[in-house]
Amino acid sequence: MDRIGIMLDWGIMQRGMNGDKSYEHLPYYVEIGKELGLEPVFFHPRHVLAGDERVKGFFWNGSRLIPRLVHIPSVIHNRVLTGDGRARSTIQRLSKKKTVFNGLVVRDKRKVHQMLWKNQQIRPFLPQTVPYSTEQLRQFLDKYWIVYVKPSIGSVGIGVARIERHGSEYRFISSNKQRTMNRNQLLATVRKWVGNKRYLIQQGVPLARYRGKTFDIRVSVQKNGEREWTVSGLVAKVANRQNKLSNLSRGGRALPLTEAIAESFPPESHQQIVERISDAAVKIAEQYGQHFHSLADLGMDMGIDDQGNPYLIEVNVRDQRYSFYKAGEKSMFKQTYRHPMEYAQTLIYEQKAGKRRQLA
Repeated sequence: MDRIGIMLDWGIMQRGMNGDKSYEHLPYYVEIGKELGLEPVFFHPRHVLAGDERVKGFFWNGSRLIPRLVHIPSVIHNRVLTGDGRARSTIQRLSKKKTVFNGLVVRDKRKVHQMLWKNQQIRPFLPQTVPYSTEQLRQFLDKYWIVYVKPSIGSVGIGVARIERHGSEYRFISSNKQRTMNRNQLLATVRKWVGNKRYLIQQGVPLARYRGKTFDIRVSVQKNGEREWTVSGLVAKVANRQNKLSNLSRGGRALPLTEAIAESFPPESHQQIVERISDAAVKIAEQYGQHFHSLADLGMDMGIDDQGNPYLIEVNVRDQRYSFYKAGEKSMFKQTYRHPMEYAQTLIYEQKAGKRRQLA
């Protein structure tokens, strides 16, 4: 049986060693691996030994991870969400010696927007996005009723502020702060909020609603066994009424997309809406992948307006996947594990075929 490396965050590894659950469902890797003839070896970059040939790998024994010293697999799926300089350096080295998919990429949201903007086909899906400055914020406030100010690099809604215009006043909404103020007060508040950090300003998409609350959509877009981008699942994330954030860690709620759109759209339009979202997500993945060939596993946050037109909110290069589980979409949840494993299988097969040709 061939081995595949699964690189995980340090905290996830610790939970696995203790037999505790996390957002990574380790048994799925093992179960799907058996079907495909693959044995997963779990590890964090810190577990790689000097020389980058051997690793203190961990294997799932049915209840927890147990260690064993092994050779580093030739194909590795990088699932590390956070990492210090040492971890990133190890991933970079491994990427030169092994096939590491979903390796290190540019995560700056502004730079990603610029990469995507080059493709005219996907421009209709991209809200206007610019680097933060007081003057740019003034222009956005004049042009849009809703504006977001968010970190250039960040996730799970941390540091995101939503600004709503109500006549001559503005509502500033964050995960832990809400306040209505005039324009000058708002500009001063945002300057303090941003500080010296790199932020961007984004046009607020007029999102569709479920029971009066806005929702966006998590779309899992992955390469499959044919090495083609495909949508593994779609799930709605309904915003928390207090902070207007849909992130599950910020009070949002996940539910099946079909249930979310049933309230605002007629039944005959549902399939078309799903197809529009899926088509846009695949086109975006293909464009992003042209800049980073190792990409194979993305989680996109997308929105739809009241006409069912899709918009990209942001791209996540390490989809945590648990929104599918929370929504009860178990088959989609499992599919998000299956496609990367099938993709890894084709990479391993290609390596073997290459070696056979060299020996022939």
